[in-house]
Amino acid sequence: MKKIYRKIIIGLLIITTGLIYLILILQIVNNEKIAFGIKIADANLGGQNITKSKNILKEQWNNFNEQNITLLYQEYNWPVKLPDLGFELKTQETIDKAYKITHQANIIINIKEQLFALFGLYQTEPIYEINSKKFEEKTIELFKNIEKPAQNASLIFNEELNSFSIQHSTKGTTIDREKLLNKLSENVSSFSLQSINLELIIDNPSVINNETNLANEKAQKILSKQPYQLILEDRTWTINKETLIDWIEFKPENEINSDNQILGVFLNEDKIKEYLLKISYEINKPATDAQLKTSSSTAILFIPDKPGFEIKTEKTIEQINNDILALEPNKIINIIADKSLPKITLGETNDLGINVLIGQGVSNFYGSSKNRIHNIKTGAATLNGIIIKPNEEFSFNYFINETGPEQGYLQELVIKKDKTILEYGGGLCQVSTTIFRAAIKAGLEITQRRPHAFPVGYYNPQGFDATVYSPWTDLRFINNTPNHILVQSFVSGYQLFFNFYGTNDGRKIIVKGPYVLEKKEDGSMKTVFTQEIYQKGELISKQEFYSDYKSPDLFPIEKEEE
Repeated sequence: MKKIYRKIIIGLLIITTGLIYLILILQIVNNEKIAFGIKIADANLGGQNITKSKNILKEQWNNFNEQNITLLYQEYNWPVKLPDLGFELKTQETIDKAYKITHQANIIINIKEQLFALFGLYQTEPIYEINSKKFEEKTIELFKNIEKPAQNASLIFNEELNSFSIQHSTKGTTIDREKLLNKLSENVSSFSLQSINLELIIDNPSVINNETNLANEKAQKILSKQPYQLILEDRTWTINKETLIDWIEFKPENEINSDNQILGVFLNEDKIKEYLLKISYEINKPATDAQLKTSSSTAILFIPDKPGFEIKTEKTIEQINNDILALEPNKIINIIADKSLPKITLGETNDLGINVLIGQGVSNFYGSSKNRIHNIKTGAATLNGIIIKPNEEFSFNYFINETGPEQGYLQELVIKKDKTILEYGGGLCQVSTTIFRAAIKAGLEITQRRPHAFPVGYYNPQGFDATVYSPWTDLRFINNTPNHILVQSFVSGYQLFFNFYGTNDGRKIIVKGPYVLEKKEDGSMKTVFTQEIYQKGELISKQEFYSDYKSPDLFPIEKEEE
């Protein structure tokens, strides 16, 4: 018996000693290395340090990715590589995971894990991530011949009904992507190239017909509020109905306090960005320093100071989105832009009191003939740069007296007596009308003004015009401001502008009208508008301007003699 016990004890001592030696050896050989016996997929990394393990794993992964996994459905097959489906190995995280198995703070656990690893009890799976967008795009491309995705209910604008109509939802069939991902993950876990059989499943729409009602109501409200105005200081850009219809898009969104999806209303940010890019060419400009040089009573060089702007596109898109989709009562949307100021202001260039814009007149001559446009530009250029002294009376005919070919004018239609005839200088009434409007807006005293004989479309709104015909019919007004006024004219597109620069003496000008008092079927009409001037809240001047237009039929166009 004693011999048997002695043998058992010796045997246990040998086993224990052997185990201790084994543990000591494992501790030594596994020090700062991945433990012997640990595999990641098919890559045996046991006994390797971190750097070498990463290189081995990368090489195995690259070899695996260079080969195709075949996806099968009935007679279709698609060879595809994992990277094309958005699979990407997280090498460092995978190595860290394998390393930590046998390198923990508790030495007892470490010993146990190293022994388990040695006997092949750890098969570590690689850590990877999937680019869901890439996976979706690639599978849509691969399966386009067999898939018919469900169509969500949506809305489309119906021009005839002038409202949004429902596009009905339909069921479809698609490849079961969840199962496909699971099978691909199984392949990745062992670096297997096994073919994968696909399954086609019913694809139900996430938005059905009756889940479009709120979106329809909101979209109609958005359209009912148009046009919206984009504002940057004194400049305006209109967002009209056509632009809004182009911007509005419908996508599924979660219902409030629910996982159920309904149709939502959004604005297409790419299209808004495209719109802002177009108008940014008018906005994105550096600040302009003022320049003014005068000779006698005329400016020979005049550049008003202007601030510079740089539109903040993303912030403006956000502002447009917020204001339109929130259905705010205010239809004015502010453009977000960085502003830079000029170094030299207009007031710093002169001692005449010419420092700010005090009035602007605008008219539109779209549809004019080439000769008429030429005469408008010639007349406007003649008045550009003139300086009107305080208390001086401006006379249109003084500056534009002769209008023959010697002065550069062409023949165009004019109203004369009881007919419309060709004469040199036709179209100059566009110039007189526009400078008259500037004088009204500047609060100047009008001493002579006469309306046209009949309503002319170029001078809309009717009743805000001034005809001239030298030497009998003139336009006159007095500079009743405390300082000089500089007149600037320019043409932009089919619009004529007159700007008056002078001193802001605090006056406030209110123009009421023009209002149509009477209008007949033959085109004749009577109108009135009022210019009111306030100083410190008190009315100091009021002028009423009546116009009595006859029928255009009474002024036939005279035909040229053959």
